[in-house]
Amino acid sequence: MPDYNELYRQHQHRMEDFWSRRTNAPTYEKIIHVFGQSVVFDSNHEKVLEAAALAEQMYSTWKVRGDAAWHVHLTFYNSDPAPAPPPERLIDLVHYAGAEDWLSIDLRKWGHCFVDMQRGEAHAILSSSIAEHPRLVCQVLLNTILNNFATRHGYSMLHASALVKDGHILVLQAPHGTGKSTTALRLLLNGYQLLSDSQIYLYEDKGELWMGGFPIGRIRLRADMLPLFPVLAAEAQIEAVRNETKHRVDLMRVDPALTRREMMRVQHVEFCLLERWDKSESRLEPLSEEELWPQIMVNSLHYDTAELWKENLRRVDLLLRRANLHRLRIGTSEDEIIKTVNQLW
Repeated sequence: MPDYNELYRQHQHRMEDFWSRRTNAPTYEKIIHVFGQSVVFDSNHEKVLEAAALAEQMYSTWKVRGDAAWHVHLTFYNSDPAPAPPPERLIDLVHYAGAEDWLSIDLRKWGHCFVDMQRGEAHAILSSSIAEHPRLVCQVLLNTILNNFATRHGYSMLHASALVKDGHILVLQAPHGTGKSTTALRLLLNGYQLLSDSQIYLYEDKGELWMGGFPIGRIRLRADMLPLFPVLAAEAQIEAVRNETKHRVDLMRVDPALTRREMMRVQHVEFCLLERWDKSESRLEPLSEEELWPQIMVNSLHYDTAELWKENLRRVDLLLRRANLHRLRIGTSEDEIIKTVNQLW
């Protein structure tokens, strides 16, 4: 009987690598943690794993959990001719599709990704021209994968800002353009910490409810709001967001004390639905759950099957059970906004 191992060793270099499996075999690996969940990245290109490190910085930290790890495989290929470097606003060109438990992320000529939500596994085949742009890979690919993994595997998501003061949580929710980020930043400069300015995630653990954020330590403002915060304007960087451009401020660079990095156990919450009005003073008014739920429904969840929607809303309801609900009418006076919100404590 021939020695099959020896035959393969002697002749493997002569065998055609038709699918480029040997050429593209992963040789680099990095493990990160998202809300304490292990995520294993592997690739045949070392530099792109910087994107995994960038992604890790954007999620709240927590105890490392013993659940099965999620896996993201990033395979890069060389084509002739190679496509031009990707545009800064590649996010505007990305096409998403999905059904049941899978997602497809099409990056046009720069690559394609298939995501198996149930298994927590993603396979991306990408052009080598995008490998040199790990920040872009993080923005248009990894954040989407990880956020959807989270909502598929036990995390409820809500578009809202969350701030912390004296161990209590303040949640601000508002329609687009209402001034949520501006209000949050004013509070941050007056004794609060930021858990998240964009998305909060809820997770149950041993009968307790925990809240984390994404992206932590970052706040985004419209260009017309920057003059209100001259100290921060110098740190602002332009960031492409779908259909618009905003200015991102990394609070970790400004003052790390402004950011709450760890997930928080949800005990006492003040939940405010923001509305603008043209008066100088601000005002807190009672808010019913019936008035709040329509806003929650249009600001929640990436993954929209009926079963997961129900689980998502159940955890949001657990949050509301621990919350006092308010309508916060924000006026034109910064001092009045701060004074009004501070009344909650």
